[in-house]
Amino acid sequence: MSENATGPTLSVPRRLKITSTIVIVLLAVWAAALGARTLLDRAAPPEFPAADVRDWATFADHLVLGTAGPADTDRLDVTTVLWSRQGSHPIGRQIEIDAEMTEDEAYAVPVAWIEDGSSDGRWVALAADAVIPLDGGRLDPDALAGGGDTWAADHAGESPPALATELYETGPHPAAVPYLYESLEQRLAAVER
Repeated sequence: MSENATGPTLSVPRRLKITSTIVIVLLAVWAAALGARTLLDRAAPPEFPAADVRDWATFADHLVLGTAGPADTDRLDVTTVLWSRQGSHPIGRQIEIDAEMTEDEAYAVPVAWIEDGSSDGRWVALAADAVIPLDGGRLDPDALAGGGDTWAADHAGESPPALATELYETGPHPAAVPYLYESLEQRLAAVER
């Protein structure tokens, strides 16, 4: 065979080439949009109602004390469970949680279990303002000085069990009571009706 000889070639109609290219581009755009949405969803923890004690009693699963793990993890080493909502998701001594925390610092955190569809579920802090640093075993008054959007600001300088006592005394929104053993989303829907 000579150097100029070629093997058999496959002839693909121009229309098929154009259609294939369009499909590939659309799939790439769809995948990029899906990836960007996933990154945005993971960029910040979700926020749930946390303005008053009844919100915490309805939407949080537990109020825990814990120490933040290494900075490259989202780990919280739970030292004490101060309060648990009736029907709450079971919690372990180490949890992965979406929250802004400083390594080796102690916090009081209302945590909620959400089913996000990508896995069995995950732990989140009820709201960013509800992740409360502890100072000498008390709710850090400097961290709560701005007031934030949570009722815990009223307890600045107090011992964390004061929060648990008020949670036990108040209880959940009446509309959510039939849904205490259901998902966070179902409790939110019941209260919003």
